[in-house]
Amino acid sequence: MDFSQEYLNNQVWEDQPLSFGLPMQILEDGREIKAVTYTEPEGHVLFRLYAPGAADVVICCRYSRGHEIRIPLKAGTDGLFEGILPNREVYGGAQVVRVFMDQQEILSPYLPVCWVGNRPANFIEIPSAAGEDICIQAVPHGAVVREIFWSETLKSFQRCMIYTPPGYMNSEETYPVLYLLHGGTCNELDWIYSGRLPYLLDNLIAGGKIAPFLVVMNNGMVRHEQTQAVWDDALEQMLVRDNIPYIENRYRVSTGKWNRAIAGLSMGAYMTNDIGFRHPELFGYMGQFTACMTHKKDFPNYKRPYHKAMAEAVQNPEAFAGNYKVFFRSTTPEEDYFEYFEADDEICKNAGIDKLPCSYRIVFPENTSKIDSWRMGLRDFAQLIF
Repeated sequence: MDFSQEYLNNQVWEDQPLSFGLPMQILEDGREIKAVTYTEPEGHVLFRLYAPGAADVVICCRYSRGHEIRIPLKAGTDGLFEGILPNREVYGGAQVVRVFMDQQEILSPYLPVCWVGNRPANFIEIPSAAGEDICIQAVPHGAVVREIFWSETLKSFQRCMIYTPPGYMNSEETYPVLYLLHGGTCNELDWIYSGRLPYLLDNLIAGGKIAPFLVVMNNGMVRHEQTQAVWDDALEQMLVRDNIPYIENRYRVSTGKWNRAIAGLSMGAYMTNDIGFRHPELFGYMGQFTACMTHKKDFPNYKRPYHKAMAEAVQNPEAFAGNYKVFFRSTTPEEDYFEYFEADDEICKNAGIDKLPCSYRIVFPENTSKIDSWRMGLRDFAQLIF
């Protein structure tokens, strides 16, 4: 695939949690270089890492379905190591990269840093056909706000991030709210930088494709006992008892279930199903970007509500449609657990949900990366709610 120079020069590729621009490496001769550039017009990724004294440097890029490509970098005479990741559609989006110097994994200060795997990790943004949606455009931009609130449920302070749409600060309007959940081992920053949510929604609002709304992003990794890796209802209780009241007391938002939506990717899709099905009185819209009623195992002392919701849908499908104006599911064949989505298809079919007007199902084209599919799922879901 070919990309325009304008697209490859968009600043979104350099926006990262620590900086609005990629760090520069300073060589011994005083030259300054970027660690990542894009060869034109194909959008291949050129890695340049300065490692004088290293014998070998290898970049490993993880992408869909747990695959990883290794890129041994070629050593130059000036301490620079270079290598190219050829652009493929399945690599598109924000992908985690691991850097090995002399067989030792390091966190490179010259590549963007995110939070995944419950730790800091390097990542890069790889151009893709879906990237136009998240480019920084000459349109009004919303704001991202950090809030610290007390959770009586968890007996601790918690942090959430809030996207407010363009014009929010200077208006007296009230807005609906999407509570958006991230994937496993990430945190409340994930949708901002990996998902590029602010730019995506800014562009949709400017194009008249969606009505403005707020987005609240919490840390989905909270647990009643933080040493436990298994799911429990800590996020659900914290969201319902602490976070939603906090948001509705502090921000100009419309209340009632038809002004609240809940959605998420991967682990966040699992939690969306659980919270949305358990609280139809709170949420009128549900979005799952990978879907996840099905899971390889259930967790001890944690009862999932979708079984009851599906049984009730069989008896009274109109009641299900009355509870949710939108029940949205999307994925890509490149998703790590695509078979879960297919199993959810059978669950929805058996319950008759697939025939209801509130039901939306999208499988994005083959070779769509899972990162791109999450962004595209949010893009399409946002145009259906409120």
